[in-house]
Amino acid sequence: MQFGAYLTGAFGQSQQLYQARNEAKRGRSSEEAVLKRVADDTAKIIQLQQEADLDNIIDPMFDVFYLFQPFAEQIEKVNVGPQENWFNNNVFYWRPQIEGSLNLPAGFTERFIHLSELTKSGKAMVILPSPYTLLMLSDVRGYHNQKEAVTNLAEVIYAEAALLVSRGITRIQYDEPVIVIKQSLNSLTGEDLELLRRGIEVCGKVEGATTSLHTYFGDAGPIIPFLNSLPVNCIGIDGTETSLKDILKHDYSGKELTLGLLDARSTSLEDPVEIAEQLQMVAERTNPRKLYLTPNAGTEYRGFTHGINKLNLLKQIRSILHE
Repeated sequence: MQFGAYLTGAFGQSQQLYQARNEAKRGRSSEEAVLKRVADDTAKIIQLQQEADLDNIIDPMFDVFYLFQPFAEQIEKVNVGPQENWFNNNVFYWRPQIEGSLNLPAGFTERFIHLSELTKSGKAMVILPSPYTLLMLSDVRGYHNQKEAVTNLAEVIYAEAALLVSRGITRIQYDEPVIVIKQSLNSLTGEDLELLRRGIEVCGKVEGATTSLHTYFGDAGPIIPFLNSLPVNCIGIDGTETSLKDILKHDYSGKELTLGLLDARSTSLEDPVEIAEQLQMVAERTNPRKLYLTPNAGTEYRGFTHGINKLNLLKQIRSILHE
């Protein structure tokens, strides 16, 4: 069995970056100072991922303030709408206002990530919104129905993914919290599942890249067979919300499996031996092509030091599994 590990989302910003941004807002410093701090911190986190021998390397996204920002700010006929809470976290997003039908874009993520730094690793991953979550958390007009809307959003996301791959990205992760949150709240319908399937049928296969659908903030247990049937190379499951018992019920042959067993929203550090044992059990019983360990989501919720601690834990557990 091949074991791996990687980070899955935005990294908490450092105190120095926070101070630089505050100083710039108050006119006591410059935007150039902020950009330099972002560049320095980005290089540091990329280097730390490489030193930890993580299997996929991400940009820490210090220039991205919420998942939909690149899409909402860069796509024609999309505007930034009202601020809303990002689920039950003390962070926010701005609800995209989509006036379809959208034309295919040319690089809406480029100004938000450091492609030149990222692609030096040869194992660069970029995170994009899943078309279903984007649809559910936007105000959408100009389509005949939701199926037409999710198809168009998926086409836009696929075009961006293909462009990123042409520029050296080797893995695309689609973030999908809404489907498992609805499942956890008992509000999931057959139409929801079909909308997600339609979106992933359009963007789930990207030539030259491995694709992953990463679910988090909810219990995926009852819909694991559905997720496993989707046309992506890997499925990600939030192991802090989904029981290990439910994960072990299924066979993942032919798929990579990512388990978010490290809680990104808690400063407590998991027992590395216990996590390694859980991963070995999953590998033995469920037959994934490759098994990855990640935090369940980005480490942005608890800050920079917390992110470093979780990154070091990934490194430690990965080392245990490769002994």
